[in-house]
Amino acid sequence: MGTVVTVMNMKGGVGKTTVSAHLASSASALPDRPRKVLVIDYDPQFNLSQALLPSKTYFALEKAKKTILQVLLEDDVNLDPYHLQVPGNSIPPSVDDVRVRVLNFKDGSLLDLVPSTLDLMYVALGQAHTSIKPMEERFEKFIGECRKKYDLVIIDCHPAGSVFTKTSLRNSDHVLIPVAPNKYALRGIGLMMSFIESKKQGDVGPQPHILFNLADRKGISKSEGSIRASEKYSKYCLNNTLKRFSAFGDLEEGTGFAWVNKKPYGSQAWVNLYSVVTEFLKRVEVRA
Repeated sequence: MGTVVTVMNMKGGVGKTTVSAHLASSASALPDRPRKVLVIDYDPQFNLSQALLPSKTYFALEKAKKTILQVLLEDDVNLDPYHLQVPGNSIPPSVDDVRVRVLNFKDGSLLDLVPSTLDLMYVALGQAHTSIKPMEERFEKFIGECRKKYDLVIIDCHPAGSVFTKTSLRNSDHVLIPVAPNKYALRGIGLMMSFIESKKQGDVGPQPHILFNLADRKGISKSEGSIRASEKYSKYCLNNTLKRFSAFGDLEEGTGFAWVNKKPYGSQAWVNLYSVVTEFLKRVEVRA
């Protein structure tokens, strides 16, 4: 059974989608063992989809209704921002019906994507006038199928309290919290930890991990140092940090992956990313 990870922070500007894109693509590209990776764009802004797919491919998939929206709703006709359409049944489409292949490797490793769509915003904003349990059940069953077909499932989640965060956290084994080094970082982690706790089902909940992102290439910022020194949060912090490299911003429309980036400092960026990804995978993956 595959491992499911939500990438999330209630605070914006922390590089959540960039982390998701590079984590998912690099996990599939690592030479340590064959790994089948699925990344789900669960954010109405669909930035992850734009990073991993050419525009022509993306809009063709959206037109064909092959997005995460179809997992939540059986009928997306007449979407209403003031009224949440709750599906009449709890049977989602198969993952094969909504995923698209992004990367293939000779050893059998691969990266698939379930794209998002701006229409997902209707679900985020809509007010439900009945129970949304069918929607929650559809997502749970969908993730259950994903676990059977992939070694690692990464969910790039909407950064606000909604049906997305609730369903994502309740179906994840781990939560990766990207943190940018600024004076509000500690407060953001506190809010995120409280939110994770509130979404637990009894005593069962995802394990949090803190990744310092956009860090200076030399030294440690004051905010990072204070969080690492905290008795409350230090045990969740990854040892490696993701540094500020322009190469990480080059991933767009399915090109610019870190391991093939030839721009200045591109090789250093890949070495840095490699260290982060390998450490994180050692933390979360369950080996047979």
